[in-house]
Amino acid sequence: MLIVKIFCFLRIPYMLRYLNSIMDDCYRYELKQKNINVNFYEQGQGGLRITGDLSKFSIDATSHLKSNTFIECSGGVTIGRYFHTGRGLTIFSTNHNYQSEHAIPYDSTDLPRPVIIDDFVWCGSNVTIVPGVKVGEGAVLGSGAVITKDVPPHAVVGGNPAIVIKYRNVELFNKLKNESKFY
Repeated sequence: MLIVKIFCFLRIPYMLRYLNSIMDDCYRYELKQKNINVNFYEQGQGGLRITGDLSKFSIDATSHLKSNTFIECSGGVTIGRYFHTGRGLTIFSTNHNYQSEHAIPYDSTDLPRPVIIDDFVWCGSNVTIVPGVKVGEGAVLGSGAVITKDVPPHAVVGGNPAIVIKYRNVELFNKLKNESKFY
């Protein structure tokens, strides 16, 4: 108990959060130095990590990412216009070769498969997108969804694995899109 009191008295948790914040700012600065500009909105703890071959990552200037986002982009990740996400987004664009004839549970072969997210996609918090998935224009990915297959345009999906729950009103969507009413 004495150690806990000393820990709190010295405000170590506060100092660690502050240090993590500085490290996150440094990481985003490094991304900018590599011409990767990301609109990042802090929403709670956790920063932004984009790993792998950064030359295979692109995100439109109108899109944004939030806290606790992890993107592995060696297989390619493309994010279109006006993409909105909650915190905790995870995207993988490579997989392991679990059907290997040489080793189990998998071998050293990386299997790259690009992830493509079209325009006007809304992604809830804590969503995971696996390699090789295309998310269609105007789709809504519910919080906690695990996206293992392509998502049709205007679909509202959720669950693990994600399934189509319903579709947006396409006529209204296209009207707002044609009137350039973007958020």
